[in-house]
Amino acid sequence: MNRLDNALCRILSDSMTDILPKAGQIGVCTPNDVGDVSLGLYLYNIRPCGEIDLPPVVRKGYGVQESPPQFLSLYYLFTAYSKVDAPYQSTEDHKILFRAMQVMNSLPVLTERELGYCPSAYINKLQVKMVDILPEEMINIWTARSTPYRLSVAYRIAPVELQSLNAKMIPRIEQTDFTGIQK
Repeated sequence: MNRLDNALCRILSDSMTDILPKAGQIGVCTPNDVGDVSLGLYLYNIRPCGEIDLPPVVRKGYGVQESPPQFLSLYYLFTAYSKVDAPYQSTEDHKILFRAMQVMNSLPVLTERELGYCPSAYINKLQVKMVDILPEEMINIWTARSTPYRLSVAYRIAPVELQSLNAKMIPRIEQTDFTGIQK
C-alpha cells in the first residue's frame, strides 16, 4: 500500500505543478496531522473487494503452495490545506481540490505505466472511482480531530492486492524403489 500512496502523490504532484510548484506539497497525512502539505491524502477505510475469484490454493514453483492473495478496496480522502491568508483560503482550497479531481478523473484506471510498478500478478490495472462519503464516515474522520472540517473528496481504488504470507512446502515423491516388490 505504501507503493500506491507514493504513486498517487507522484501522479498528482507531476500534474499540478502550475498550482503547487514546490515539491512535497502533496502527501499522505491524517486530517489532524497535516504538516506542510497543501493536498493531503488520507486512507480512511479498507474493505474487501469481491471482484476477483481465485482458487483456494496457488502453486508457486515446484513443491510450494500458498494461500491466494486478498484483494482490497482502498478509500482515500483528498483534502486541500492551502497556506494562504484566511480571506483567500476557501478559494485556494477549491482550486487545489478541483485540480486534483481533474487529475483523478482523467485516470479512471491506473496501470503499470502510471504506478511505476505492476499492480498484481493477477490484474494489470486498478480502478479509480470517486465515491460518496457516508455521513458516519465523515463524522468518524472529523469529530475526533482537533482541526475543523475541511472540504474533501473521496476516491475508491481497487482491487489492490494484499500478498499472502502463508506458504508451505508440499512433499513430492522424488524417487521410488521397486526392487523389493515380487511378482
